[in-house]
Amino acid sequence: MSESDPQNGTDSSLMFDPALHDRALAGWGIRRRRGDLAQEEKNSEENILLNSPEDSTLKGASTAGCAPPEGNPPVDVLENLDLDSMARLVASCERCGLCQHRQNTVFGTGNPSARLMFVGDSPGEEEDLQGLPFVGRSGQLLDRILSQGLKLTRDSVYIANVLKCRPPESRDPLPEEVLSCGSYLDAQIERVNPEMIVALGKPAAQFLTGEATSLKRLRERKHVYKGVPVVVTHHPAFLLQQPQAKAECWQDLQVVIETLGLK
Repeated sequence: MSESDPQNGTDSSLMFDPALHDRALAGWGIRRRRGDLAQEEKNSEENILLNSPEDSTLKGASTAGCAPPEGNPPVDVLENLDLDSMARLVASCERCGLCQHRQNTVFGTGNPSARLMFVGDSPGEEEDLQGLPFVGRSGQLLDRILSQGLKLTRDSVYIANVLKCRPPESRDPLPEEVLSCGSYLDAQIERVNPEMIVALGKPAAQFLTGEATSLKRLRERKHVYKGVPVVVTHHPAFLLQQPQAKAECWQDLQVVIETLGLK
């Protein structure tokens, strides 16, 4: 268990020299730390891929230009809600057909002021039953990645999914479902205000990058989502099926370790 800094309530295992973080973020061409809104006014298109909810894509189908689903809460409503209030709103959400079969909504868990945020695609069977993200076998592997690889605890990071309800048979999210649910994740990211996001698997990576391409290509590039660097890697469920890919995941996470000073 990480020890907390009694003066500012932060996790002391995550403390680092701000200059180190600035140098690491320079690789993304931005100047930003949590609480610092300064950004480069013009980012290099070769290194930074900016996107917005309007042009997010998934599995090759763009949500650009789609009409917002009926019943969408106004943006200013989400802007005025904290994470707990937002979770209560999500619990009563009926913005897409997934609400008809869910046991529980799965909002998010962890440190609401985390420096590091993990985003998956959607809840699985165990998550649907418990109402918490990554609590099945994939969650157990994610916990080991955190504790053994990053030397962190689940409580020191924030974990969420693009979708808040389980799709039938745990299939990949559909574009219309992402359109209905994506604004919730946007608001979560705004509230947590992390310094880095790890996208777990292709659906999450495509949402955060706005690129409908393979996970291999996404892993090879640098990405930024609304000023926050994004690292793309394999979903833990894939790693359970293909253990040889764990080496690639570890390679991807080296960027997180270096940027956040977790060595």
